[in-house]
Amino acid sequence: MPIQEYTKSKFPCSILNIKPTITRSDEDAALLVWIPGNPGLLYYYQEMLQYLHSKHPDWEILGISHAGMTLNAHSNTPVYSLQDQVDHQVEVINNFSHENRKIIIMGHSVGAYILQKVCLSHNLVGTVQKVGLVTPTVMDIHTSEMGVKLTTALHYIPPLAHVVSLFSYIFFYWILSEGFSRFIIDKFMGCGSTSCQAVLSTRIFLTHKQFVRQSLGLASQEMEEITTNWEFQDKFINYCEQNGTLIWFLFSSNDHWVSGKTRSHLSHYYKDKVDQNRLEIDVTDKIPHSFVVKHAKYAINTFF
Repeated sequence: MPIQEYTKSKFPCSILNIKPTITRSDEDAALLVWIPGNPGLLYYYQEMLQYLHSKHPDWEILGISHAGMTLNAHSNTPVYSLQDQVDHQVEVINNFSHENRKIIIMGHSVGAYILQKVCLSHNLVGTVQKVGLVTPTVMDIHTSEMGVKLTTALHYIPPLAHVVSLFSYIFFYWILSEGFSRFIIDKFMGCGSTSCQAVLSTRIFLTHKQFVRQSLGLASQEMEEITTNWEFQDKFINYCEQNGTLIWFLFSSNDHWVSGKTRSHLSHYYKDKVDQNRLEIDVTDKIPHSFVVKHAKYAINTFF
C-alpha cells in the first residue's frame, strides 16, 4: 500500500494505511498507529511498516506523517508546533477509530513524546491497549549529544530553520543533479545504495524547503519544551495504570539524541512507578536512534 495524501485533516499530511490480511469475524482488528520522529516524513518508515504488517497481519496499520510533511503542502506552509502535531495525530486517529476500538500506539523519537500527549488528550477515541516508545526523546533532549549541538547552533543562528532550508533547496534542488545528490546522500548516510528508501526519502526532504523549515522549527521547540518534567511523566503513567495500558520502551545504548543519564533516569523511574506486569524495557546496542535507515527489518524481527 503506497503512502497517500490525506485530505480529511485540517492539517496537510499523508498516511500509510495497511488493512489486515487476517481478520476475525467477531471483532475489529486492532489499530496500530505509528507516529514518526522528526522530520515526520512517512517515506522513511514505508519499508518498516511493511515488515511490521508481515509480522502482524491481523493488525490494521496506520502511519501518520507530521502535519505539513506531505508533498502537497505549500512552500509557504507555516511551522506547526508540537501541540499542533498532537492535535493532528488525534484528529486522524479518530477518523479510523471508534469507541472501544483496541489501539496500539507506537512513536519513534519525538513521536514518543507526541504519543504521550495523544494518550492524555480527552478527545482521543478508542481504548489504548499498548504504547511503544522507540528510541524515545521524551525528556531532556537538549542534554543529549545532538541536543547540545543543536542548542548551540540555535543560540548563534536563531533563524537556523530558514537559513538551512534555503541552502538545502538551492544546493540539492537547483545545483546538484538527482543522481549526484543521491550519491552524496548515500555516502553521508552509509546506506550502500543510491536507490535505498532512506536515500530517496532524504532527497525528498532536502529538496523541499518547507520540510526542512518545519523539521528544524519543530526541533527548536523540542529543545525548549522536552526538558525535565516528572509531573508530565506521572500523568502519563497514571493514565496507563488507570486504563491497564501496557508500556514498552526500546532504547538504543548508542543513542545520540537520548543521553545515557536520561535513559537510566527514565528506566528507574518507570520501574519504581509502574506495575511490572505492564512494563517492558529493552536496551540494545544493535540499533541506532534512526534505526529505520538500515536496521528496520532487524528491529521488527527482534523487538516488535
